[in-house]
Amino acid sequence: MKTAITLVDLILLVIMVGDSSLANHEEPSIQIPRGSPITLDGRVGDDEWNGALRQELSGGGEVRLMHDGAHLLVGVKGMKDGLVHICITDGKDIYVLHASAALGTAIYRRDESDVWQPVQPFTFGMRDKSQSQEAIAARASYQASHGWVATTFQMGNPGEVEFKLSAKFKQGQVMKLAVVFASPPSAGQCWPKAVSDDCLKQTLIFGQTPSNLRFTPETWARVEMNRRSGSSK
Repeated sequence: MKTAITLVDLILLVIMVGDSSLANHEEPSIQIPRGSPITLDGRVGDDEWNGALRQELSGGGEVRLMHDGAHLLVGVKGMKDGLVHICITDGKDIYVLHASAALGTAIYRRDESDVWQPVQPFTFGMRDKSQSQEAIAARASYQASHGWVATTFQMGNPGEVEFKLSAKFKQGQVMKLAVVFASPPSAGQCWPKAVSDDCLKQTLIFGQTPSNLRFTPETWARVEMNRRSGSSK
């Protein structure tokens, strides 16, 4: 005996197919090659960063990415000295990792109106730009406490900043992030180039913690640490 397909059956079928289609269209992650551990000295050189994935900043400059097996390493090369921050999410909160003359972390959480509010303002520290044993130990301690560390102004080459991020920010095997570089009074440059949300907000770039921000992490890069080593270009 044949059974007629009702309108409700058709609607349910369309919903199921649509859900499956959306699940299968997630952007693939960017594979980050494995490299060697770096020295945090503010020099994104070709020898130390050999084999890193190279990506262009909007408006000029470059981002290099690799990992050392435990940490994501991000090298930023601007056209001149500037402020750098990385917006990264753990799936719940958004962390803004700021590097200029000092380091600081701001944390944002989404409210009921789908707007992001600060739950932790920037507190800045790590101003010692030397390579003394005390400064090196302080950077290691900062990284252990905050899940990241970076170089600051005048540590190395002009416009070059190195970041070291721990697995704290992983969602499964993936990290989702955006990199912003700004050399005042110029507007912020970013990677990926599609970023257009409040990660580029000028007051945030300058180390303030404004309220009512709108972030769209779906436009950020999805990166995954590849076990294979990179090759020089």
